[in-house]
Amino acid sequence: MALLQVKKRLMALAGLLMAFYLLFHMLSNLSFFSPEQYQTFYDIYNQPLIRWPLWILVAASLVFHVIVAVQIRLHNRKARVHAYQHRQHHFIPAWLVSIVITFILLFIVWHMAQMWSFGGADIYRQTLTLFSSEWQVVIYLFGMMLIGLHLQHSLTNVLQTLGKTAKQFYWICTAFVLLLVVGFAIVPLVAYWKA
Repeated sequence: MALLQVKKRLMALAGLLMAFYLLFHMLSNLSFFSPEQYQTFYDIYNQPLIRWPLWILVAASLVFHVIVAVQIRLHNRKARVHAYQHRQHHFIPAWLVSIVITFILLFIVWHMAQMWSFGGADIYRQTLTLFSSEWQVVIYLFGMMLIGLHLQHSLTNVLQTLGKTAKQFYWICTAFVLLLVVGFAIVPLVAYWKA
């Protein structure tokens, strides 16, 4: 049981690391409003000694987070002889959570593959071209909405795992998630409008 608690805490820390990366990524994307700053940022960010360590850290955190989540879910399923009686009005079935998590992972892989194709002297123009497609915008916004839903649920659980249960933390998590989703949504919408 102690090992399971350690895994939960490490999974929570990996989730927090990814949340901080999302905040960094969202803030860097907002430099899009100045094409020169946007290009300058990505010229620095794409240096091998910056990009590779950061991507390896985030990818390792993601893989660890997913593996431990699956282990915990399997452990809980084995330990539960009878299904819980859910009286809450906001209960979400496990199969639906699994589908949402699968879509989030597919979106992350899709988005990372797109970002690897970006590079060179005009990343601003590449971003405009990417989001000139309605489908790209819709997929991106849908993916960010799913990530937001997952974060809203997960961040409060992470803080609870780390011993923070006060109601004000719920509102801080909500504000953080709204900030992220709106911040990420601005760039594709503005790029689509400009393209």
